[in-house]
Amino acid sequence: MNAFSETFANRWFSVTFVWTDGLLTRTDLSAEPKAATAPLSPYGAALERIVTQYASLHADEWPEMPLDRRSLTTFSLKVLDTLRMHTPRGAFTTYGRLADRCGSPRAARAVGGVMARNPWPLLVPCHRVLAGNLGLGGFGPGIELKRTLLTLEKAPLPA
Repeated sequence: MNAFSETFANRWFSVTFVWTDGLLTRTDLSAEPKAATAPLSPYGAALERIVTQYASLHADEWPEMPLDRRSLTTFSLKVLDTLRMHTPRGAFTTYGRLADRCGSPRAARAVGGVMARNPWPLLVPCHRVLAGNLGLGGFGPGIELKRTLLTLEKAPLPA
């Protein structure tokens, strides 16, 4: 098994990209600063640029990378793909709206579970999913980081 990770950081967060056998298995997003590494993957230079310049980006610029989808259910894949395709930088949705868009209008809690287990936070932007009352809801790396990411992306958050 060929496994390695690469970490990139800016002043607000760091993200570690974990690779196994050529597939991106997960990203570890943290508000705690971690030491950056040199780019190691074929995508490393692009990922480093995106993370270091995150605050000045105007759109999502993630390269198409081989994601390790083998352990995800069909429903999880649909939710994650729908979120990624339909919730661009500067926008947000709710768990209920995302469930509806996936064809499961009564599955808001299930969508929340998918967000909690998202293996690629930031790349698949689960921080852009809010509670039905437009509160921040949850976020594994921390609510303050969720607020920071939405602010950096210039999302029109409710007061």
